[in-house]
Amino acid sequence: MFWLEVSLFISITFPVADFRSLHVEEAGRLSAPKWGEHDPQAKFVRGFGAIHTRNKSGIGFVGENYYSDCNNLVRFPEQTFVSALSGENDTILLYPVYRRFFFDGIISGRFEFGFRLNMPTIDALEMHASYHRKILNFDAIAASRQALSKNTKVHIPDGRVYGGNFLKIAEYLRDSYIISSTKNAKLSRYDIASVGVNYVSVGHPYVILRAGKETPVQQSPSGREIFSGDFQMFGERTGHHGREIDAIILASNLRVTHETGKERFARLFYSQMRALSYAHSFYLRQLDAKRIAGSSSLKPAVAAMVERLGSLVPLNNDQRDAETCLAMSEIVRNSDVDTGRLTEEIQTRLTRKWPQRLFPSAFKFLDKKVDIAIEAAASITTKHVLGGGL
Repeated sequence: MFWLEVSLFISITFPVADFRSLHVEEAGRLSAPKWGEHDPQAKFVRGFGAIHTRNKSGIGFVGENYYSDCNNLVRFPEQTFVSALSGENDTILLYPVYRRFFFDGIISGRFEFGFRLNMPTIDALEMHASYHRKILNFDAIAASRQALSKNTKVHIPDGRVYGGNFLKIAEYLRDSYIISSTKNAKLSRYDIASVGVNYVSVGHPYVILRAGKETPVQQSPSGREIFSGDFQMFGERTGHHGREIDAIILASNLRVTHETGKERFARLFYSQMRALSYAHSFYLRQLDAKRIAGSSSLKPAVAAMVERLGSLVPLNNDQRDAETCLAMSEIVRNSDVDTGRLTEEIQTRLTRKWPQRLFPSAFKFLDKKVDIAIEAAASITTKHVLGGGL
């Protein structure tokens, strides 16, 4: 919602799946914070940082009614640069603006790390280009690829410190989440390795990038359209991990300081659906491997997510925020979101069909491309909701 002095905005997101609810004693999982409820009944997440309700302190968008910051968990270098211009070597300062953790209280969550490109630098580049009668072209994929390659440090609550780029820290984020959300008295009984292998997983990172009209970006021929209307939203690939879609670009016709409620809803909804899709995919893989047993919790998680989106409470005395929350509520209501059908959209794309069970060797390649199904599920449901379907 709040885009003060922001140019290209980049969010690096890691989906989280947690099925400890299917384990006896929930594998020692803490009952607080009360994720997904209006009152978290806690002030901090152990090893992560404080819990915050929605406020103006963060540049970017918040999404849920509260979140935990990860200032103690993840540390960034003070300054880092990216080359975001097509065919140019000029570098632009990339600022970190937030580090956050969200959870739906049931099965899915996400880590989000937000960055922005330095607007004064872009203004100077535009003045220089105008003087030389050149047009600046911003490369969203190059910026996304470089952001994913940036080094960071994870301060795991058990005392370990891991340094590496975003492409290599998922396992350490998982360990940190398990330690922070497990009762101290149960940590020795429910160790990180066994719980992590069977019940908790953090997926590969993906990027969501929003560009205003000051920093126009283009969809490539290989991009996948998610939504086209007041703004464009499309999926691209950065080339990391050999994955199909790991960058979602939202190209707005408005200035970066004027994000609409519908744009904000699109980014939030897509992030939520991708996290839910990842959680359900992890559940199916674990079920096939006979590592867990039980029924899927996807439908109540989808219902909880939709209910949150339709009932965000605006900040006091903030007209813009009130208008944004109203827009999000109207989109949910006017789209007539059926959580049952929404769940089916994901399951249709993630559930293994009978040929895969009969001829598993012929479908092994799908295990390497599970992100295709996850992205497709998130894309199709986002398109339906924004387009008034479902």
